[in-house]
Amino acid sequence: MGFAQTVDESGKPVHRPGKGSYHQIGLVRGQFGGVPESEWLTFIAGAGFDGWEEASWELDLRRCDTDAGAAEYAKERVALAKAHGLEIFTVATHLQGQVLGDEPSAKTLNFCSGKGEARGAYKAWRAAGNNPPRTNPMYVPDEVGALMHKEAQRDLLAAVRYAGQLSKLQNRRVAVPGFVGSPAHCWSHWFLFPWLPGEIDGHALPDVYQVSLELLVERFGPVWDECKKQGVTYDLECHPSERAMGDLESAADYINHMNKAGYEGVVGFNLDGSHMEWQNVSVIQFIREFQKYVHCAHVKGVQVEREHCRGGLLGGHRSMGHWTNGWKFVTAGTQRDANSLEEIFIELNRVGYEGAVSIEWEDNDADKFAGAKTALANCRKADLPPSWGRHDDALKA
Repeated sequence: MGFAQTVDESGKPVHRPGKGSYHQIGLVRGQFGGVPESEWLTFIAGAGFDGWEEASWELDLRRCDTDAGAAEYAKERVALAKAHGLEIFTVATHLQGQVLGDEPSAKTLNFCSGKGEARGAYKAWRAAGNNPPRTNPMYVPDEVGALMHKEAQRDLLAAVRYAGQLSKLQNRRVAVPGFVGSPAHCWSHWFLFPWLPGEIDGHALPDVYQVSLELLVERFGPVWDECKKQGVTYDLECHPSERAMGDLESAADYINHMNKAGYEGVVGFNLDGSHMEWQNVSVIQFIREFQKYVHCAHVKGVQVEREHCRGGLLGGHRSMGHWTNGWKFVTAGTQRDANSLEEIFIELNRVGYEGAVSIEWEDNDADKFAGAKTALANCRKADLPPSWGRHDDALKA
């Protein structure tokens, strides 16, 4: 049985239908960060969405540093949602998760608050005349890196408290999807040349992949312990640059290690097939293999160039979505989308998934609002209710 976001008093899954589809369909706030929230909420309510995924980096998380503060803040946000006929399905923590999991650099410092200590310390370091080494342009000093990890963990704990309070107020399990980054620079070793030696001149070298998993437990352990307390889950959206890259092999490594570390039922996955198809991985197989760990889901289209292309599948060091790239995120369910929305929804039904599905709209070639409405219409068309009986059983004299 798959994960249900709503259960009755006995723990039995309860289905919440969407306004115009079998599942509730939400919209991810993150990619609409440039749109004022009041305008955005009016749009998603008018378009017929059932709810949304919070972008935690936009929230006042300092109000959630205590259970009492999180409870009060959640009441205000739920009241805002209800005023628009909506619900809050999930609380995204992708930016903070990447900061905590990665080894510190200017890339993840860019995800930290401009008002935080880490950005202030880096600014002071540069103002004092310091510069990163020419061979490491993204370098940050150790003291800045420590502040980055501290800030990220604090934000993640606050987001978990907030999700826990949302869960109580809405009578649904509000998951916390996010990233975990690449501890020990494990992503830099996805292509094994030069290969990783096990020893040099008789001196053993640790397995970077194993070290990365151990570091995740150390860094995220307090966050996942808070998830246990609040009754919510932390769900990795697998894709390149994460410890689990969007394939079945590294996803199995990740979830098996976290289970052994004591986080079974707490650590799971935010399903997003757009990161899989271009890697030649089936999102349907991912659902089948990790069905009990899929606690929340995104749908996002991905176009994959089947012929030779100038930038190749790795993008030729061009920006994500560049026209020469061999794959691009597109509006879900359009003819450019290599994933089948219908197959995804049917497979989710087969494993008993009853939660909401949120559209993560990313398409450099379409208008945001038009693209979001088109993706919603495509989801509604594809989201057929599950079968209530086998058709052969009706063929009786």
